[in-house]
Amino acid sequence: MLKRTNVGETDRVVTFLTRDFGKLVGVAKGIRSLKSSRRAHLEPGNYVKIFGAYTKSLPLITQATPLEDNGTSRQSLANVRRLTQILEVLDRLFVEGDTDQVAYLRAIELRRAVLKQASFKTLQSLLGKLLEHLGYQDYRQTAHSSVLDYVAEITEKKMKSFDYLQVK
Repeated sequence: MLKRTNVGETDRVVTFLTRDFGKLVGVAKGIRSLKSSRRAHLEPGNYVKIFGAYTKSLPLITQATPLEDNGTSRQSLANVRRLTQILEVLDRLFVEGDTDQVAYLRAIELRRAVLKQASFKTLQSLLGKLLEHLGYQDYRQTAHSSVLDYVAEITEKKMKSFDYLQVK
């Protein structure tokens, strides 16, 4: 799961990266109610199996089953920052409805590396491979000082997670 947005009193619009449908945005009805059993499953960074139904507008997420949890990443602010940045990068790079199995697997590998607290160089290498697979130039051959700056340039939007999650 890449991100979530609260809608109404008990609903959420959630964004997933899926193997079969690419980036998918759907509505989870009643997920914010206190009695919802799916409440903890649909958190950014979790690896979940979802079931849904297509409707006239957004798909309706009916079930969510956790496959891998990211609970260990929430133990320190630095880990939360790393995961948030990677999720924002993935959200920006993938396009709705574009299915690319290899890119999906590289994104999952990148998520697992973040959760295992891999080194900065390892993460930059994995992100660089993903960018090259998606057809972008190697960021080391550009004037950008980091991968995040390069992704911000590609998507023409400033990265949000970097600003408010500075760890000193």
